[in-house]
Amino acid sequence: MVSSMITLVIIGMINFGITFITDLGFIESSFFVGLISAVSIYFFSSSGGVTSRNLDRQVQGGVGIKVNSPEKKFYPSYAFFASIVYLVGATIATVIEYQEYFL
Repeated sequence: MVSSMITLVIIGMINFGITFITDLGFIESSFFVGLISAVSIYFFSSSGGVTSRNLDRQVQGGVGIKVNSPEKKFYPSYAFFASIVYLVGATIATVIEYQEYFL
């Protein structure tokens, strides 16, 4: 539970940093920051993906012994769920902010 709060704070700080550096508003960049955060947490939390298979191939080529590849697994963490909550909240805020463009 604490990790989800820390994740939300970190994503919010990243979003604030991007709005401070660029000329975008907080809500304008929040959807993209939330999406990139969710995808990044998913990529680095899963096992047996492209990166793992590439490393297995390098090891197989170096030692000549076949390594069994594990199947792709993903165990969602509180940080991943927090990034999804941020993404959903950012999507809702973006739609509310720009509803005249969507309708």
